[in-house]
Amino acid sequence: MLTAVLRTGLVMASIMGCAGAPAVAPASAQGAVSEAEGAASKAGSPSPLPALVDALLVPPGRPRGTLSIVFVLDGLRPDSINPVVTPNLARLRAEGVSFAASHSVFPTVTRVNAASIATGNYPARHGIIGNTIFVPAVDAAAPFSSGDYLKLRELERASGGQLLLTRSLGELLAESGKKLAVVSSSGNGCAYLLNHRARDGVGVLINGLLEPGKVVALPSALNDTVLQRFGPSPTREGLGAGAVDWAGRVLTEYVLPELGPDVVLNWITQPDSAQHTHGPGSAEGVAAIANADRNVGLVLEKLRALGRYETTNVFVLSDHGFALNDFAVDLGDSLVKAGLKASATSDDVVIASSQTLKLHVKGHDRHQIRAIVEHLQRQPWTDAIFTHAAEGGAAPSELGFVDGTFSLGLIHHDSAARGADILVSFAWTSDVTPHGLRGVSTRDAFDGVAGPVKEGSSGHGSMSPWDVRNTWFAWGADIKRGATSPVPVANVDLAPSVLALSGVRVADLDGRIVAEAFEGGPDVEKVPFETRSLLVENATTGYRAALSVSDVGRHRYIDKSWRVSTGTAAAPAPARRDPSAR
Repeated sequence: MLTAVLRTGLVMASIMGCAGAPAVAPASAQGAVSEAEGAASKAGSPSPLPALVDALLVPPGRPRGTLSIVFVLDGLRPDSINPVVTPNLARLRAEGVSFAASHSVFPTVTRVNAASIATGNYPARHGIIGNTIFVPAVDAAAPFSSGDYLKLRELERASGGQLLLTRSLGELLAESGKKLAVVSSSGNGCAYLLNHRARDGVGVLINGLLEPGKVVALPSALNDTVLQRFGPSPTREGLGAGAVDWAGRVLTEYVLPELGPDVVLNWITQPDSAQHTHGPGSAEGVAAIANADRNVGLVLEKLRALGRYETTNVFVLSDHGFALNDFAVDLGDSLVKAGLKASATSDDVVIASSQTLKLHVKGHDRHQIRAIVEHLQRQPWTDAIFTHAAEGGAAPSELGFVDGTFSLGLIHHDSAARGADILVSFAWTSDVTPHGLRGVSTRDAFDGVAGPVKEGSSGHGSMSPWDVRNTWFAWGADIKRGATSPVPVANVDLAPSVLALSGVRVADLDGRIVAEAFEGGPDVEKVPFETRSLLVENATTGYRAALSVSDVGRHRYIDKSWRVSTGTAAAPAPARRDPSAR
């Protein structure tokens, strides 16, 4: 098994390629560090760098702001923001601190990132590992959608009341006497993950789709008030403007002036669904983005009217990026035909899709896992593959126990409670789409139709930089002015940063405080971080893959993965249409 690590060394500025994708310097510039050399380094004195970086990233002084508002625009690519379509977002980004090396949490899908935003932790700790998840206590033979509020309630009951396996932002604020208000136009599963304890009176959750026309707000004491004053929410059909506008009205006319929250999380469901159908950069996607920006502007106007504009901190992020899909794969059918799964509905191998596929092998049979991985490695549509860590060694391995795989722990997915045995990401390219944006990827045949997909169909979920790179910037009373930070950040950093601006410090979160964005914090160009690429190979299957990660102190960010060409085809390539052809 080939293992190499390409290191940048200690860097003081971001190593970034064109269009925001992390770049890997040539091996001649970086050198290669063998597995043995890496182990020898670990065996010596521990590096003081993580502790030094953590000490550097401490928020200075007492915050001036009295309110934090988080806008999450579902599926907004950072290159979709411009002064013409999004004047409010463009101004906030230019005036505040923009993060050029932002990261969606992997898999780059909505509910995984909703849980990470809500907890400040990665999937291995919060337990929501995909848009569909397999938990035998809920369904012994099949996965279920984490986008279904009622299914999440089943999971909550099956887990002894623990929907999320760590405390949430709402709970952490409540412990310090502060209130979170979530106002979301998303699907009900996503909304519930953002503040599930609102049911018990911990903060507020408003979502018109919880039980449409019946339950639109938690705790229940608020429900009648919201329904009487604002009526039921429109659906998310079409461009979803009705649902977005309804939530915006509730926020500006009720939550901000009357409920007195300390932190507001406003999840705007668009442009996600418009882009899924028509593609990022499409006229429909642009219209959805413009309406989302208009709603952000209305909130800013309300803050001015309430006299709170100058004492508010604003964070704007998206849950993930977006890419055009050009080919769909039916993994279940592939495994059945290879004799590795008994039937499409058998429980010997359960496949949960999040556009990155998670495979649960009955009994965690290592021989079966190895056979499935080697089959996947021979397919042209796979990207990086992950299994449980190889055993042995003084430190947790970055390699999986099957040759040619990375470890699930490396990407924060080694969940004992709800984790998978195999995780596989799909292939991608940086080809230009018909709408002029880069990013094309293979997807799961979730609709039952494998092969070339219809024009416009788009998605996310992979480890492509076009899915990983999301929107992330901050503006406000305690935020520096007019800076662009090269330091990596991710959605997992939102909760600790908002807590810090609320005067609440929590030491055991996976995320970090983005102190370099705060007034009085370290210079954004003087925060050390390291970017490195790991290579793996399975000589038996002829498979090679690479994974790029960035480390800021003890915090690891997953930049991208890609299949490395071996010069010979392991299997015939599927027929693909030209993504730039209309």
